[in-house]
Amino acid sequence: MSDLSGEEQGLNPRSVWPLSLYVVAVVLILGCGIWVKTVGESTAISDLRSDDDTVIYGRHGAELGRFHSEINMVPVTLENMAPILVDAVLTALDPDYLKFDKVQIWELVSPIFNGNSKHDLPSITQLYLRLEDGVPSSRTAALREASKAIYLERSYPREALLEQYLSQVPLGRDAFGVEAAALSWYGRRAKDLEVGQAAHLASRMARSAWLQGPEASGHSILTQLYAAGLITDRELISQRQALLEGVFISDRADKPIKPAVVDVGVMPTLEKIYATLADQYGKEILVKGDLIIVSTLDFDLQRRIARIADTTVSASEIQQLAVVVLDDRNQLRAAYGTGDLSAEEIGLGPLQRIAWSPELMDLEISNTPDDFSLLELAELHSLVARDGVKHETGVLLEISDRSGKQVARFSHRVSEQFDFRIITEIAKELDDLLTIDDNIGASEGQVRVRGKQGGDVERQVMWYGGASARFAVALWMKYPLEDATSGEIEGSQVGNGREVIRVAGTIFSELHSDG
Repeated sequence: MSDLSGEEQGLNPRSVWPLSLYVVAVVLILGCGIWVKTVGESTAISDLRSDDDTVIYGRHGAELGRFHSEINMVPVTLENMAPILVDAVLTALDPDYLKFDKVQIWELVSPIFNGNSKHDLPSITQLYLRLEDGVPSSRTAALREASKAIYLERSYPREALLEQYLSQVPLGRDAFGVEAAALSWYGRRAKDLEVGQAAHLASRMARSAWLQGPEASGHSILTQLYAAGLITDRELISQRQALLEGVFISDRADKPIKPAVVDVGVMPTLEKIYATLADQYGKEILVKGDLIIVSTLDFDLQRRIARIADTTVSASEIQQLAVVVLDDRNQLRAAYGTGDLSAEEIGLGPLQRIAWSPELMDLEISNTPDDFSLLELAELHSLVARDGVKHETGVLLEISDRSGKQVARFSHRVSEQFDFRIITEIAKELDDLLTIDDNIGASEGQVRVRGKQGGDVERQVMWYGGASARFAVALWMKYPLEDATSGEIEGSQVGNGREVIRVAGTIFSELHSDG
């Protein structure tokens, strides 16, 4: 007989599977619960502050300017917003948002099952989270957003979350939050907005909140406000007309850049820095003042170059003058143009007009050979002076955040190495810069500068490019051309050629005044 007691002691395999599945399910649920709780507790509403300036310094610590559009973000409470603005926002985005104290779970978890958050209408809490995190692009990201939203709505009143959102939402014109937007779009505070202006702002929020959803025009929001009994017949008609006529003031023409001093020509360089960083980091981080920037510009040298240029123009027949100075690593040390000139954008014409050697045409040194720029002329002479080593021209040294922690350090690396023999042959055709300054020349103990001058009679301009062991300089000047005979024009050309050499000598003497 078989041992029945032994069979009774063993577990039936059919009973093991349900138990195992149960244990696994419990572990998964507990694990997910712990993960959701951990992720949720990692977020919290922030202490809002008005934007600070992003400050740009020169290489030796002098302030060059600031990035700020005056009214980028100003925290504001619900009590200091026009009630109709709050009504318009709720009508456009989430009419029932303040009616419920409990978390609406299904609206949060449905994107997790759908795997696509773009087609779901988010709550204001989700919109607030998306200001920093963006729209979830996966089920995991949707789960992370849901856990954060659940935690926020259990930890804070919805009024506080709505206030946070309305103080930070981007609304165009480099404005973040309704207070800054009200000032930028309408020239008034958020508490003083009229019905049409509130509808206009709410429509901007709705259009940016979702790609597919209910109509979000200002007119549709006015209709919804009227249907909810929040505005009268007269207000509906008058504000529709106001929307047709335009409820906002003209956009500001000025850029969010303030030079520290307006008469030394730093604005073009600040604009270049702004464009570079906006492409890399986005405008928001610049206009919110989250960065401290150190540029390559030498503010003291910039002042001295500006003084030389202005004095030369005022004391001669030269109409305009521009200068670009690079150091031996192609870091921009100074760039100045008299009047409203942007020194770095001046074109000299095709490369063959500037080239003093046929071999220069074969080097492929320019991306725009048909319009060689003054900056490229300085880069060319720097290339020759460095024996064919080409450095990327830079305007930035380093970037730090508010705490002083370094975000980026820019090493101006070698971008290309040209043939040393060819560069040596090209350099032999350059001329020594001779001036009345005993410090600059070809004799022993003097700073040797080699370069080349050129000109364009039709454009009425002369230029000079040259380099020492420490600096490369490109100089451009425009002179008047009066009616004269051929011989007088040639004599004038010679005189202007001497003048451009004299000014170049003065600049190099200033550059090497410290030895």
